[in-house]
Amino acid sequence: MVAGSLLLAAAGDATLLRDAAVAQQAASDRAIAFDIPSLPLDAALDRYFRVTEVQLLYDAALATGRRSSPVRGSYTPREALRRLLAGTGLIPRYTRPNAAILTLPAASPQAAPISLGRIVVRERVAIGRPSPVARLAYYGILETAFEDHLRADRRTSGLAFTVLADLSIDDHGHVVGIRLARGTGQTRGDRAVAAVLTDTVVPLPPDGLAQPLRLSLRGRTR
Repeated sequence: MVAGSLLLAAAGDATLLRDAAVAQQAASDRAIAFDIPSLPLDAALDRYFRVTEVQLLYDAALATGRRSSPVRGSYTPREALRRLLAGTGLIPRYTRPNAAILTLPAASPQAAPISLGRIVVRERVAIGRPSPVARLAYYGILETAFEDHLRADRRTSGLAFTVLADLSIDDHGHVVGIRLARGTGQTRGDRAVAAVLTDTVVPLPPDGLAQPLRLSLRGRTR
């Protein structure tokens, strides 16, 4: 089965949740070798995610026109992210050891953000968009819906994958216009993930949420 394709532990199991939290903290304190040159920020963050599996959430507009600072050497994930963001004006706000929201220093969340698990969401910013809290709440809903479908469907229940997908949600809650910007390299597996996501029906997004959304999804067998 997929071991938490989007979530890090099984809901309702306090032991698993505690063990997962301990493992996350240990991983966040462990030095990793990085070799990320100065790149357009979106590309650099994608590389960082692939190396660390630290979840990142940010508006796509924040990355536009910004370049990362190079990160070469052995650092903890937090130190590496701090170095990567140096000079961009962005800072990370951690929701747990392996999950952070990238924002401007002046941005103050109105409530505690919702942790999202193994999912990275990027959206285009629209005038009149919903508040950060409303967006985060909706991303949490998407996480649960996608995780449930990927785990329950026989096409993906035993599949290891890492995909970057662009998708939209229509007025009836159907996932439409899905496009894999990057897949696992295995055509059959990529098609299975895309098919299951397309079959997913989710609650309607809040008014003003710009689409398409970009999601980076990971699943692995256990």
